[in-house]
Amino acid sequence: MTASTELVASVEIAHEARTERVPPGAADGPVLRVIPGDVVRVAALLGRDPKLARAMAFGALAGGASLIGLVGTHDGRTFVERGELLRDAHPDLVVALAPDRGDVDGVIELAEALRFGCGDQHPLPHILVAGDERVRARIAAACPANTIESLPDLRTPAGREALVARLRAVRRRAQGDVVLRDEALEAAARALAASAKADVVLIDVTGGATSVIHAQPGGPVLGIHERLGVGAAADRVVARAGLDRVRRWIPRAVEAPALLERVFNRARWPDAIPASVLALSLEMALAREAIAHALTDAESAGVSLDAAWAAPLLVLTGRLAEFPRAAQSLLVAIDAFGPNGPTLVSRATGDTLVAAGALAARGRVATMPATDPIAIVAEMWPRRSATVRVKDSSGVVAEKVVRGSFLLVPTKGAVEIVLPGTTIRPSAEHLGLGVVIDARGRPLGLPPRDAERIPTLARWYAALDVLPADAR
Repeated sequence: MTASTELVASVEIAHEARTERVPPGAADGPVLRVIPGDVVRVAALLGRDPKLARAMAFGALAGGASLIGLVGTHDGRTFVERGELLRDAHPDLVVALAPDRGDVDGVIELAEALRFGCGDQHPLPHILVAGDERVRARIAAACPANTIESLPDLRTPAGREALVARLRAVRRRAQGDVVLRDEALEAAARALAASAKADVVLIDVTGGATSVIHAQPGGPVLGIHERLGVGAAADRVVARAGLDRVRRWIPRAVEAPALLERVFNRARWPDAIPASVLALSLEMALAREAIAHALTDAESAGVSLDAAWAAPLLVLTGRLAEFPRAAQSLLVAIDAFGPNGPTLVSRATGDTLVAAGALAARGRVATMPATDPIAIVAEMWPRRSATVRVKDSSGVVAEKVVRGSFLLVPTKGAVEIVLPGTTIRPSAEHLGLGVVIDARGRPLGLPPRDAERIPTLARWYAALDVLPADAR
């Protein structure tokens, strides 16, 4: 975080094809800009410790970079194959990880393969070396034209933080005094957790990126940032997940070629507002897969998400918070994130939360704007029929819950929930929709055949009144 004493009149947030200013209108003074940041392609030269690959993947996710190649000293590739792989990857940064003495000679050979494969690349990739002075000197001798910088051991928190800082500096590239959107979101999550004195998960889905951030009051902030989105990066979601995994979330039959054309249209028309129910359903499906793959990549990198799934507060921002109905934002979050305890789900529409986070990231005291509470989600997997009691200003409602249940209990005024098997009583002053009881289990199972899949989705959509009645 960079502290600044310069007064800021407004914050300008860049989207895919437009910018928004908070507060709106002409700025009467300096403007702080929030940008998505440039794409940074990163390759890694790895020693033998399997923890190095996971540490590198975690660092790339935390820094919002694309990890496009891992080359190991014992990966079985030939010198030429390694050089060709690195040449085709065309990295902006290369991280050489040789923290152990036994890896030095092998990593130097990988550095020579880098020079062989990327010697004609312009500009040449910078090389970050996690190793002692002798390793850096030998890599500098093997790649004399490349800029060499040092890093601490990436297997330590200090090493990961140093890598994230370097990646973000590259993503800003000659953009001036700007704040990256993921930086602003992490600062906002930290402030929300401190204010609520409870763990907060913030999920942000935009046209070009997806962020899942877990903040603890007074504790560390875990940020996962992927170049997967519902607009310009929609094709990346399909390339990663496969068209069938996106199509499975759409509550009607749709042919693959027609769906693929709609995906490419999303990428060609950034910031476009869905003009039909099918287009909206596609955007919801893309958001689900983007979030799910960000979480999967985090787990593959060795990140524990147990504390995030148990967080009592979930805040939605970006395009995820801009769906026409709050129930649409809620259903995507429940399906893709799947909190495993009672969770208050809210959404922050517009850019005011990002703007406040940007100010906080620059060391200023910023009051976080209020979010709109949508629902309390009570996730359950009862062995036998259980009763959930929901108390609000209208009285008490008792609901029988069995495995597979998915229902909404509308509420008015202050709400308190009595759940079986626990003394915790989730409560809220007001909820836009009410209490959602989710006993579908995890992972969610969707039948592969349309004849079974579509009725299943239709029940879930109808339970929350997600789509207009004439569109079901």
